[in-house]
Amino acid sequence: MSRSTPAQPFTLLIAALCLPLASASLARDGGDRDRSAEKAAESAARAEARATRDSARDREVREIDQARTTEQTVRRESDSTKDSARITQEAAKEAANGNKAAEDAAKAQADAVEETAKEAEDAAKDAADAAERAAKDAADAAAEDAAEAGTDSSSMRDLASDQKPEYDNRGFPAKRGEIVGLDMSTQARATARANGLTFLGEQRLPAVDANITRLGVPKGMAAKDALDLMRKSDAQGSYDLTHYYGLNIGTSGGLAHGRPVAVPRRAGKLRVGMIDTSVTSHPALRGTRVKNRSFVEGKASVPTSHGTAIASLLAGQGSSSILAAGVFSTGNAAPFTSADAIARALDWMVAQKVNVINISLAGPRNAILDAVLGKALRSGHVIVAAAGNGGPGAAPAYPAAVPGVVAVTAVDPALRIYRYANQGHYVRLSALGVGIAAAGPNGTMIGHSGTSFATPLIAARIARCLAGAGGKAATCIQFVERSARDLGAPGKDPVYGFGYIAY
Repeated sequence: MSRSTPAQPFTLLIAALCLPLASASLARDGGDRDRSAEKAAESAARAEARATRDSARDREVREIDQARTTEQTVRRESDSTKDSARITQEAAKEAANGNKAAEDAAKAQADAVEETAKEAEDAAKDAADAAERAAKDAADAAAEDAAEAGTDSSSMRDLASDQKPEYDNRGFPAKRGEIVGLDMSTQARATARANGLTFLGEQRLPAVDANITRLGVPKGMAAKDALDLMRKSDAQGSYDLTHYYGLNIGTSGGLAHGRPVAVPRRAGKLRVGMIDTSVTSHPALRGTRVKNRSFVEGKASVPTSHGTAIASLLAGQGSSSILAAGVFSTGNAAPFTSADAIARALDWMVAQKVNVINISLAGPRNAILDAVLGKALRSGHVIVAAAGNGGPGAAPAYPAAVPGVVAVTAVDPALRIYRYANQGHYVRLSALGVGIAAAGPNGTMIGHSGTSFATPLIAARIARCLAGAGGKAATCIQFVERSARDLGAPGKDPVYGFGYIAY
């Protein structure tokens, strides 16, 4: 058991005094703790509020960003949709255009096929018609050739008499001492030499792709005998004499009975060729360009009256450009020309691309000239020739009677056949050719008669068809034939052909 000391009451007193202080200190410490807690709580609350605000702000930013991103995405999708729609629309439009283009192309192709088929059909019809006419012409020509063999050729016997001509088996005059061959082969040349013939010269006709060789006949042999010899030795070759031709066979009708018939002048820009005499200046040719070229050899005198009259008629029908091949020279009597000069003139016409060629001359048939004419015809040129003035019983006049050539006869103002006109199945058309007013001497206009003066109207009519519609030769010839006024026996006949073509 412990013993109390005297200091113990003092201690208790101190303790009693200190207790309130301790309590106060404790209370103060408790308050400080509470304030710290409060402050901590406030800080925590503030931090939480800040965090909340930050979180809200971040969420708001994220939401704004998300909204912006969504908006951008929507816009991009919308733009993409619009682009896709535009592309689809453009594709549809292109497809529609493509379909239209395809439809147009298909239609154009169908039209082209139809047009090609029609052209082929027309060409086939033209070819069939041409073949039928050519066959008929050939048959008529063969029949007329047979009749011609016994025909009197006395009307041409004095032609080129100053040239001392020889005569063929029918009595037609030809160059003395020579024959001609067309496109002779090396073997044919050897055959000619073996038969004693000499080579006098070559005539190259480039436009018609032909080569004419002049062969000299051995001394003591007649030209017609040399011709028979070469034809037998080279059956595949083409040979003939160099025949002479005149402006007419037989007697011309001269001037018309009574006053000449005036022919009105037509406006036009036709380009026509003519093989005739040379052409001289004349008031009737004013405003018409005439290009002359002579095919007369040497210094022979050349006539101009006939060719000038023909040119004036062509000009009166609207020919503003005339290419005139002068092939005639003047002998002791009537003007004459030869087959080789005509062939060279034809080659020039083809080279000059003259669509229609007017020929107002006549003579016998010649194999070489036939071949050159055929080449010109096949290349699309139209040849219109006078039927001849030998009379109803005369032999066919050439080149008019060559198959494919348009042979023209003459009628008077009453549409009666010209009394000196040749007749035959080769006659194709009729035109006014009696008492026609055409160029005369010293700038005058006088009356002319003959098939030569009917020919220019038909030549100009066909040229007008070719120029106006860009037509083909066969088409325009048929057009003119179908437009003819039927005269004489119904249909085509040996007097008027298909009929009359009016001025």
